[in-house]
Amino acid sequence: MKYAMLVVLLLSACGGTIEQSAPQSGTCGADAYQDLIGKDAAAAIALPEPKRAYRQDEAVTMDFNPARINIQLDNTDTIFAITCG
Repeated sequence: MKYAMLVVLLLSACGGTIEQSAPQSGTCGADAYQDLIGKDAAAAIALPEPKRAYRQDEAVTMDFNPARINIQLDNTDTIFAITCG
């Protein structure tokens, strides 16, 4: 997983952005990215900040940020959920 995160971080410095409207009601707009579910973690590189990617079995902070996109990965680094928080 740490290699996938390294790839995501390195490529995010190079990539373009996905345009989206401003988050409404304090949410991150995760609904607009549900088509990425089932794709490799690298597909999430162009998602707007703030974002974090993690595997289901990894520890993450419990702070809630309604503007942050959470990219949840399975053990093969395939996206299985995209949520706000």
